[in-house]
Amino acid sequence: MVLSTKPYLIRSIYDWCTDSKFTPYVVAKIISGVKVPVNHIKSNEIVLNLSLESTNKLIFDNDFISFSARFNGKNQDIFLPMESISGIYSKENGEGLFFEVNKNMTQKDIKNIGKKTKQPYLSLVK
Repeated sequence: MVLSTKPYLIRSIYDWCTDSKFTPYVVAKIISGVKVPVNHIKSNEIVLNLSLESTNKLIFDNDFISFSARFNGKNQDIFLPMESISGIYSKENGEGLFFEVNKNMTQKDIKNIGKKTKQPYLSLVK
């Protein structure tokens, strides 16, 4: 099995941005599995600040990027499947990498983004 280079390239541009004191921004297409605040979606994509000051619990996985951030004063959990990422770049100079995303969503899929899912819970069994 050959691993995709995309997650490694995204992490390297993120590291380059933070090492250079630049602000890393990620662009994600709205496809199935994306969890973002719906009111920040423009033209079927979203641009998010990934700086350490703007995110909490930032995770770069080979399959996704996830973090928590504040939007309009409320904490929100963000989940971006790796296939949704169309770019990562520096806010200050626009340098970075961009990728092709070929997945389209239906209007029904877009309406379901950001909806609460049932939270798991634990109970004590005696």
